[in-house]
Amino acid sequence: MTIKRQIFFSNIRMILVIIGGSILVASAVSVTVYIFSGSWFPNYGNFTEHEGINGLRRLFPWALFIIIVGIINNLFAIRLTNRILKPLGPLSEGVEQIRNNNYAYRIDYQKDDEFRPVCEAFNEMAARLETSTAQRQQEEANRRELFAGISHDLRTPLTSIKGYLEGIETGVASTPEMRKEYFSTITRKTAELEHIIEQLFLFSKLDMDEFPINMRKVDIVRSVSDIIEDTISEYAVRGLAIQLAEMPDGAFVLADTLWLRNVIINIFENSATYKTKEQGQMQVSANLLNDFILFNFVDDGPGVQADKLAKLFDVFYRTDPSRNKKGSGLGLAISAKIIERMGGSIFAQLPTSGGLAIVIKMPLLPVENL
Repeated sequence: MTIKRQIFFSNIRMILVIIGGSILVASAVSVTVYIFSGSWFPNYGNFTEHEGINGLRRLFPWALFIIIVGIINNLFAIRLTNRILKPLGPLSEGVEQIRNNNYAYRIDYQKDDEFRPVCEAFNEMAARLETSTAQRQQEEANRRELFAGISHDLRTPLTSIKGYLEGIETGVASTPEMRKEYFSTITRKTAELEHIIEQLFLFSKLDMDEFPINMRKVDIVRSVSDIIEDTISEYAVRGLAIQLAEMPDGAFVLADTLWLRNVIINIFENSATYKTKEQGQMQVSANLLNDFILFNFVDDGPGVQADKLAKLFDVFYRTDPSRNKKGSGLGLAISAKIIERMGGSIFAQLPTSGGLAIVIKMPLLPVENL
């Protein structure tokens, strides 16, 4: 039953209650008269037609009162119905818009009544649907890019392996030196393929929170310095000179040093892979900011466009659209997952000196926990 009909029948019931109440009052008066006078109608014998007409006239105000009450009640009911049904129009329109996938639709309801929280709840629901839909679309786009990246990065070394094996089989590698070179290339490409598969496995485990990270209190500056000193000579040979600036002392955080090493090496790999100079430079520094420590890894490479900074941590994203550069495109994505699991954050910036800066931000342990 519609709201209008419910209110209509409610008004009818109210009028009947008034009539019934009037009858009950009249009956009660008659009973009282009978009890005290012994007759339902005193002086019945002297009852004349004129007195009957007067009696009917006395009933007229009651009837008029009931009619007026009914009219006023219906007017209020109509006004109440309009107040109830009017906000339902925008709500109905909103539901229709949501059903048509227009999640940007919002209800503009200004009155401060009981419907305002409902409209605000609708707008909040629409905003969440809009956000979740955008996230789902982005995840779908990332998934398509992931599949494209996987197929590309697996196909490239496989194609090389296949080509060199065919060269050995058909006798192109006719000398022992050439065969040795071919086998060396096959071994290297196989190692690249194995590395990509391991990185994919690692990323999937981190993405599903199924990879164990053993957090413990560490002197983060000393840990990062040790990792850099262990790898600095390796990257110098590859044309990336890493310089370690003076850092603050006594900065303790909760971290897994093994996974932290993975993150730092991924940053170095990214700079070594995309450097455009024969001898690239990277400056590593740290500074304290309130309750956090920030590590800055600044290189002198080509950098990226400002609107591409956030995408650097997407799976298989590369700034080079031709994808001719080396690297799986997974390193920074894995680094972001690891740092997030350790309670920190990682992001990219464009330094004024040029190049690219990767910043790791980690929360410091409170003094009472040291």
